[in-house]
Amino acid sequence: MNKEDKKNKLPDFLYSMKLKTAIIGFVLYLLLSNNYAFQLLNMIFNNWIVLLNDKNEPSILARIIMASLIAIILFTF
Repeated sequence: MNKEDKKNKLPDFLYSMKLKTAIIGFVLYLLLSNNYAFQLLNMIFNNWIVLLNDKNEPSILARIIMASLIAIILFTF
């Protein structure tokens, strides 16, 4: 086999892995997008960053941090 034949043979796309990642992402989003999770995140970062406003609504930065956590967890699985 030459190099061109090896390039043309791509591994089959695994739909089961894509479905598994989508389900894990869905569950993590449901668990980590509620107000209690943002309050816990606010307790962790309380000294450095203000993540919740006066109405206990998450700020844009809080949503970015939570999305980053979900992305890191998905990357490890």
